[in-house]
Amino acid sequence: MSTTPTTAGNRTRTSNEGGSVPFKWVAFILGLLLPGLGHMSIGEKGRGYRILAGFLVLWFSGLLIGGLGSVRSWDPPYTNPAAGGKRNLWFIAQAAAGPIAFGFAALDASLIRGAEDDELIEITMHDRTIGTAYRFTSIGHAADFGTLFCALAGLINFAVALDAGARATSDRRGGRP
Repeated sequence: MSTTPTTAGNRTRTSNEGGSVPFKWVAFILGLLLPGLGHMSIGEKGRGYRILAGFLVLWFSGLLIGGLGSVRSWDPPYTNPAAGGKRNLWFIAQAAAGPIAFGFAALDASLIRGAEDDELIEITMHDRTIGTAYRFTSIGHAADFGTLFCALAGLINFAVALDAGARATSDRRGGRP
């Protein structure tokens, strides 16, 4: 271990000779469970709260745009598999948001799959047959943008959790612990 003075005065920062920091698996897993919690666990509470706020804005914007159908772990019958319509593949990216993604996917599935007959509407399917859909499900571009926002929130959370796991315990702005 070497000690090098920083520009922040008399404080010194210790670093490994190799320059690598051991990966913090606990911070990584906590960051996956709740966005920002990994940074809070390593002492960066302000950064963790900002991460959580940014995640919630992006996630709930997606839900406001596309409804509960934005977070869907199953393919509805109106998707067109011939045109690459696999909506459930987006859930892989959304799953990186942690338990919140699985909770909203379960809520979506319970509302739509358990819908009463008076909550269903007739729609023309991709193969020109008549099918049904839940009347409060968004389809088309609204569903696509909502799904995209929630997927981006999940991917960003995964990157932020990796950052929490790889971050040095000292703050990068002057060697504060």
